[in-house]
Amino acid sequence: FGSENLVFYGNEDQKQEYLPPLVLGEKISAGAYTEPDAGTDVAGVRTRAVRQGDEYVINGNKMFITNGTTCDWMVALCVTDPDAEKRHQRQSLIIVEADRKGVTRSKITGKMGIRASDTGEISFEDVRVPVDHLVGEEGRGFYQLMHFFDTTRTMVAAQGVGVAQGALDKTVQYVQERKVFGKPLAVNQGIQFQLAEMATRIELARTITYKAAWKVDQGRIDPSLNAMCKYYAGETAVWVCDKALQLHGGYGYIDEYDVQRFYRDAKILEIYEGAKEAEKITISRRLF
Repeated sequence: FGSENLVFYGNEDQKQEYLPPLVLGEKISAGAYTEPDAGTDVAGVRTRAVRQGDEYVINGNKMFITNGTTCDWMVALCVTDPDAEKRHQRQSLIIVEADRKGVTRSKITGKMGIRASDTGEISFEDVRVPVDHLVGEEGRGFYQLMHFFDTTRTMVAAQGVGVAQGALDKTVQYVQERKVFGKPLAVNQGIQFQLAEMATRIELARTITYKAAWKVDQGRIDPSLNAMCKYYAGETAVWVCDKALQLHGGYGYIDEYDVQRFYRDAKILEIYEGAKEAEKITISRRLF
């Protein structure tokens, strides 16, 4: 979060200053993109960065930011040219240290899932940063962020595969131990059919995720393929976890069993890094 933006578009000075401490575990970064009224519609952000001399003055609010209250610095998506003819050329990415005057952060609590992941709200009030904190070119922030998402969506897909596989593994173990009418659930053919379908969908999600990740590694990013793997793996995780919890019965509903956590964690995979509806739009564009 944030660091990938520097890897792709940061200059050498930025990379040398900000990236090594992350690798050493000394610092934490974040990507401050989403806003209260701008999630999937990235171009709809309202946070402004106005240039004054050798500084940018930033005002605005960011929402649902991973590492929002724990990061040492972030890369914020800001409007730098509100009058640009094309709305996708109005934004820029700017590095903002979390301890700068005017930065206020608050932790978002009460999440359904991924509770171990810090999520925060960030406010900027007349925050001043040097112009050399600009990442890449001014007015290219939207396009830089799309490149970022085309890479990270494969990572979200991998999360989906992992959650689904974990739910299946726990369920296979459970149905062998749980006895009904004197026999393990695992000997019931109806149970076996459900497990077989779960395993098949997971394998399909894993395969398309590997293909998308391979293309990213080859420098041949395919936005529609990345959208496919993220959409399908997320949906598979939700579906598999629902089946897994059902097969656990009442035990799946209590926190003693991991399957309830998998169930809660899975849903976010259909929401963040682009809602699944947005992924379908990207996929459909490939067809016409």
